[in-house]
Amino acid sequence: MKLAEALLLRADLMKKIDHLQNRITPVLIVSDDRLPQEDPNKLMAQLRKAIQDLESLVIRINKTNNETPVEGEGLLMEALAKRDSLKMLSEKLRNIRYAAQINNSGDKNLKTTIDIKSLQIEMDQVGRAFREIDSKIQGINWLTELID
Repeated sequence: MKLAEALLLRADLMKKIDHLQNRITPVLIVSDDRLPQEDPNKLMAQLRKAIQDLESLVIRINKTNNETPVEGEGLLMEALAKRDSLKMLSEKLRNIRYAAQINNSGDKNLKTTIDIKSLQIEMDQVGRAFREIDSKIQGINWLTELID
């Protein structure tokens, strides 16, 4: 199985776990004269199995991330951390730029305390770096076999 397939399976398992919990909750309590629409014990068994499957899959994904090299970035695990940092920085810079513009509109006695043009240049550079590393990661995900 390719790493990308494992990541899709992980997302599916997480949805399945949430779905099972949502199915369990309404059948936990019923009135004395009624039966639950589904057997909560069977649903709980399915939930436990899905969580065990998720645990095994996450271990394999993490092993793969810790052993797979990414050209110019170190290991895949390091590239993922860098991508997450770039995404966070991009979001924070965008929020700061928005706040500086909103707070500077209307009152002529107010001025922006940062250089918006420089901020925009940094935002563009961070965005480009994010897209480049994300593209590398996506490519590796589809080429790399999941480690057992």
